[in-house]
Amino acid sequence: MRRRPVIHATLVLSVALAACGSDDGAADATAGTGDITVAVTTTVLGDVVTDLIGDLGEVVVIMPRGASPHDFQASASQGAELASSDAIVVNGGGFEEGLESVVSGAEGDGVPVLDAVELLGGERDAGGDDHGEEEEHAEDEDAHFFTDPLAIAALVDALAVALPDAVPAIDAEALRLRADDLVADLESLHEEVESTLAAVPDDRRVLVTDHDVLGSFADRYDFEIIATVIPSGSTSDGVSGGALAELAGLLRETGVPAVFTEETAGTELADTLASEVGDVEIVPLYAESLGPEGSEAATYAAMMRVNAQRIADALGD
Repeated sequence: MRRRPVIHATLVLSVALAACGSDDGAADATAGTGDITVAVTTTVLGDVVTDLIGDLGEVVVIMPRGASPHDFQASASQGAELASSDAIVVNGGGFEEGLESVVSGAEGDGVPVLDAVELLGGERDAGGDDHGEEEEHAEDEDAHFFTDPLAIAALVDALAVALPDAVPAIDAEALRLRADDLVADLESLHEEVESTLAAVPDDRRVLVTDHDVLGSFADRYDFEIIATVIPSGSTSDGVSGGALAELAGLLRETGVPAVFTEETAGTELADTLASEVGDVEIVPLYAESLGPEGSEAATYAAMMRVNAQRIADALGD
């Protein structure tokens, strides 16, 4: 990814986020035929792990669709699900802040925790990804690594090794076969996203986002992030008019036609930007959570296709 320090305009905006767990339909669960239960914190990883495990066990996804992973906190029953699972898969990197204490508690009680960010770091230490793509890693693994399908493919490879170590009862050979098929699907997804984004010429491959969510995506698909509007994680702060004015000036200077926002942030941020920044398109993307069941972004692959198409439509000729 090409980055240049043009500006990081910090907006502090009151945004209504889904912050608390609920016992009523809060978690997606996919039942398998085995007695093994794997809990997964986020909807994005939950979809991937469900595809990986299939009928080798049961996958319980803790967060509901549409929740903000940064603020979500588990209900008592969800905490019990984490504590009673055979293993927990977390995103890591501080991504699911509100779940850290309950996950740590389950780990302290003996439940193995597989941290995706740490697993990907291990993959690099063992020789990098196996998909013919070289990456520069100036910092630790991006907690939003999942916006890159090849990073997800590397994670699937790592989980195929780590899960049998953590849960010896799982069928390691069958899991490896499922992982190979899933990696092939993710490589095809990468090629599809790359093809969709080919509509964006080199001089328009620039991104302005509401917060730092597309770094891995930009690295993989050769985009430059020129500004990040960072709303507070709190829901109680007001708007910084100075930051809005600075961002408006940047957009006029560069001619960037769109600002990309996260669906889980609700509409307040998009509405504020649209009214204050000027003649710029506000384009929502699914990144930190899958869309609702039956929606256009109900699976990881569908989410990536939707995002790629929206970016291509907004930035293409």
